[in-house]
Amino acid sequence: MPDIKTALSGILSEWELDNQQQEKQVKHIPHFKVTNNVTRATFDYVKNNPRQSCKEICAALEKDGYKPSSVGSLLTQFVKHGLCTRDNMHNYTTAVSEYTPIKVRKQLKAKQAKQVIEKAKATRGQGIAALSPQPTPRATPPREHITTAWDAETVINNIGLKQAHALYKELGKYFGG
Repeated sequence: MPDIKTALSGILSEWELDNQQQEKQVKHIPHFKVTNNVTRATFDYVKNNPRQSCKEICAALEKDGYKPSSVGSLLTQFVKHGLCTRDNMHNYTTAVSEYTPIKVRKQLKAKQAKQVIEKAKATRGQGIAALSPQPTPRATPPREHITTAWDAETVINNIGLKQAHALYKELGKYFGG
């Protein structure tokens, strides 16, 4: 009967052989064929074929197997992010020489939030007075301009309650009462 040390070393060597065989059997099998994506293909097509309309670009890339809806959406995103320009005839041209991936809006919002937090930390201890005031634009509703002939009935029919009260006070100044 072999001693314990010899038995354990034999078992360990068998395990190592099994692990090595399993590693050889498990090879990296790609789940998909590596190809360029529709975004890069669209950018490259616009770069190589400037001043073409969305319809022409979609038709050409559809022949390569890309969905026209995806291509059209990407063209809009390219313009929005400054990678392409669109002229008044709705023809596209690249604005940059190389394609750079488009940043996702969530990433941009997270970056902006981080900047706000850093600004708040920098002004900590100084109170609310340290924050610079941001003017808020106020929308003023357009005033209604009456272009019809003026008569009392038209004014009464087109005047609000507050305006009527203000008119009453003004007329009271002129006519007494």
